Amino acid sequence: MRKGFSLVECITVLAVIAVISIPLARLSKFMMYDIPKSDKIIETNTSILDALKYIKKDINSAIGFPKSFHIYSTSEKCLLIEQKNNLVCYLLQDGRISRLIISGNGSGDTGENISWQIPDGKIEWQVWRKNGIGYAVEIKKYVELKSYNRVDKKMPNSHVYFAGAYSAFGETSPAGGQEAVNPHTNVLVRGGSIEK
Repeated sequence: MRKGFSLVECITVLAVIAVISIPLARLSKFMMYDIPKSDKIIETNTSILDALKYIKKDINSAIGFPKSFHIYSTSEKCLLIEQKNNLVCYLLQDGRISRLIISGNGSGDTGENISWQIPDGKIEWQVWRKNGIGYAVEIKKYVELKSYNRVDKKMPNSHVYFAGAYSAFGETSPAGGQEAVNPHTNVLVRGGSIEK
């Protein structure tokens, strides 16, 4: 006599497979789509934060923000930061942030150029000016995620950096940090943050 499966056993196996396949489909979607997407968002955000460290350092030692210099003009794609010995230019182009040290003749290449890839990253900067003089830069950043015919802004953040903020610090606050009043706005700055 041949051995086989009864109808009840076949139906039971099919029912178990149907019950298990639903969570397995969700898990496979999570493994194939959501984890790589999250990794891409984190990688882009990390690149933006690395660039912001340089921007913050350059602004903290800035003496001004010129509106233009040779072929460069401050815009949504270009940020000019004047320092004592040189001019730093940040350019947004083709999913990348580039940092250029511009020499006195405007050639732009002194061997200190750096760039960061931010394929889905977005940065918006605006120079704050009073009486035509730039004294701070507001920077908004986020990672743009396109899915299901909609665009989401992930990891949004906003920063304000004051020109020469750390060089203005002279007194130590009771909390142990340093503080100074920005002469252009009369706003109290504690350790690089704003207090109104």
